[in-house]
Amino acid sequence: MGNSNNVNPNNQFSLYGASLGNSSYDITGSNSSAAEGYFRTRIGNPDAKWETSITKNIGLDGTFLNGKLEVVLDFWQKDTKDLLYQLPITATAGPFAAPPSVNISKMVNKGVDILVTTRGNITRDLKYNVTLTGGLLNNKIVEVAPGINYLTNINPGFRGLQPIRNQEGYSISSFYGYEVLGLFQTAEEVRSAPTQPGAAPGRFRYADINGDNVINASDRTYIGSPVPKFTAGIDFGFQYKGFDFSAYMNGFFGNKIFNASKWFTDFYPSFAGAAISERVKQSWSPSNTGATIPIFETASNFSTNTQSNSFYVEDGSYVRLQNITLGYNLPAPMLNKLNMQRLRVFAAANNLFTITKYSGLDPGVGGNADTNFGIDVGNYPVTKGWTVGLNVTF
Repeated sequence: MGNSNNVNPNNQFSLYGASLGNSSYDITGSNSSAAEGYFRTRIGNPDAKWETSITKNIGLDGTFLNGKLEVVLDFWQKDTKDLLYQLPITATAGPFAAPPSVNISKMVNKGVDILVTTRGNITRDLKYNVTLTGGLLNNKIVEVAPGINYLTNINPGFRGLQPIRNQEGYSISSFYGYEVLGLFQTAEEVRSAPTQPGAAPGRFRYADINGDNVINASDRTYIGSPVPKFTAGIDFGFQYKGFDFSAYMNGFFGNKIFNASKWFTDFYPSFAGAAISERVKQSWSPSNTGATIPIFETASNFSTNTQSNSFYVEDGSYVRLQNITLGYNLPAPMLNKLNMQRLRVFAAANNLFTITKYSGLDPGVGGNADTNFGIDVGNYPVTKGWTVGLNVTF
C-alpha cells in the first residue's frame, strides 16, 4: 500500500544544485568573479518500497427476529511495517541535503467494531429504522528504527513549539512536553520549588518528572494522544405515509487536542497585535490567585510561552449532529395526473450543533496522521448549512 505522507517523487535520486550563496569558488582569483559550484540538495534512496499491511479479522454477522435486527461484530488487528519516514542525517551529509524517505518503523492498530440495525413498524403507516455503530481503537508504534526509539524531526514545529514525538510504545503523533502543575503563587513558592528557568509568580510551574530538583528537557513527558479511544454514531429515520425524516449523529471520545492557537491568543509577547482572547481577563494576578491562565505580561521565557506543555492540551471529545433531513413524496394518484414517476421535496440541515468541552473553534481538528494530527493552529471550523431541494422523475 502507499503512504499518506507527501513522499517526494525524486526520493530515489541524489540531486544537485548550483548557488553562489551555498557553493561558490573564486576560480579567477578576483573577489568579484566568484563562480557557482554544485552541492547536493537531496540524498537518494533507490531501495525505497511500498509499505506492507497485514489485517486479521474475526467477525460475526447475525440477523434476528425475522430481519428486524441485524448485528455485525468485528475483532480486528492491522500490522503495518516498512513505514516511510525521513530519518535524521549526520552533518557530514551537508547542510543543504534533504534526507530521503526510508522504510522503517512498525505500527499496530487493533480494535472492536460493532454495528446494530433494527427496523420495523410502530403502526401500520409509521415505520422506523435505527443503526448504531461503535468502535474501540488502540494504536501503538511497535518499532521506529535500529538504534532509534523516537522521532521528532518529522514535526515541523509551531512557532517554536515542538509538541509531537513518535516513540515506541506510544500512539502515533503523541503530544510531548512539560506537565503543568499549576501557577506559581508567591516568591516563596518559587524559591522552595525545583529550579526552573524564568520561574515567577503567575507563571507555569512544571512537574519534576525525574526528581533531580531541576526542571529541564529531561522532565518532559507524554501529555496526551490525539487518537480517539472510542467512536460512535447513530443513524435513525422514520417514514409516515409520504413523509420521511432522518438524522445522523456521531461522536469521538478519549482523544486530546493540542490547542496551539492559545500561543497567539493567551500570551501577549507571542504575536503582538494578534487578537487576544477574552480569557486573558481571567489571567493570574495577585488578586486573582485561583486562575488557571498565566499572568498577562510582556515576558517571554521558559516559564511562559516558549515550551510545549499540558496547558495547551485539552479534551477533544465531542458529539455532533451531522445531518437532519425532512422530505415528502407526492402520492401516486397526483403523480399520474402530472405525468410524473416521482416528486420529492425536502429540506436538510448540516452540522446543527456540537457538544464539547473543547475551548477552540472546532474539535474536529484532523491534520496529517503523524506530523500535525490533533494540533489546532486556528483551523477554520465546520459551518452550518441548510439545503432545500426538489427531486423530479418524469
